[in-house]
Amino acid sequence: MRFLNGRVIRLEYVFLDDETPLDVPAVSVTVRDGSGQTVYTGPASQSFAVWSVTLPPLPLGPYAVEWKGGDVATDRTAFEVVGSYLFTVPEARASDFDLTDSARFPAADIRHYREVVEEEFETITGRSFVPRVRQVNVTGDGSSAVFTGLLDVIRLVSATGPSGTLDVSGWTVNDAGFLQAPYELPDGARYFLTVEYGLPAGPEDVKRAALIRLRSLLTAENSGIPERATSFVAAEGGNFTLATAGRNGYETGIPEVDATLTRYRYRILNDVLGVA
Repeated sequence: MRFLNGRVIRLEYVFLDDETPLDVPAVSVTVRDGSGQTVYTGPASQSFAVWSVTLPPLPLGPYAVEWKGGDVATDRTAFEVVGSYLFTVPEARASDFDLTDSARFPAADIRHYREVVEEEFETITGRSFVPRVRQVNVTGDGSSAVFTGLLDVIRLVSATGPSGTLDVSGWTVNDAGFLQAPYELPDGARYFLTVEYGLPAGPEDVKRAALIRLRSLLTAENSGIPERATSFVAAEGGNFTLATAGRNGYETGIPEVDATLTRYRYRILNDVLGVA
């Protein structure tokens, strides 16, 4: 679940035993950031089986949520605060007439599949099209540089080393994921870094590809073609070969989407690291 930076965050949860809602007397909520620090704790409000809590705006990053329902159950969920979305819900509805039907395609479904698409695009290209924050562990090698493994690095938010919290004001970053300290980092010393990375906003071609992919996921049941099919014969005649995800270089199985994502992969870095 993703929320936009600077917005109030409303979390909802239902305690279930498979499909049966659990009767819990009261619920307390604890929210922790990526480093494990508690950023919120308090009671949840109840509306029938739904428990909810409203949080103030939080900084970019991943968060873990613990829902404690007395002695009955303790469940855990997660969410993330990001700097932007690839597209808004109104933009998604405007991209296809069918999606204007809010009864058939509720906003919650569009938001869910937007996250699916954003995560899928990052997995395929190795880079994020929205600003995100991630915690990484690195080891010094005696030089002043460390590699985060992230592309499009924006800034180093914080760093902790063997001697505790570090002043990061003198550190520099580059798009390829390298951080440069103003001093040498001892060989073998471990550092815990919080890094902001990603593009400030999704490029227009990526946004278009994301909307196409969204529609394919939301309307998959309309195609009439079996999920495992790699070809089909049309009723009017003619044999067609399908672009199938996982075959012949296709990732999503949608040629326009896959071609767009290919342009955003770091080919040189992938070659150096031996990544296909």
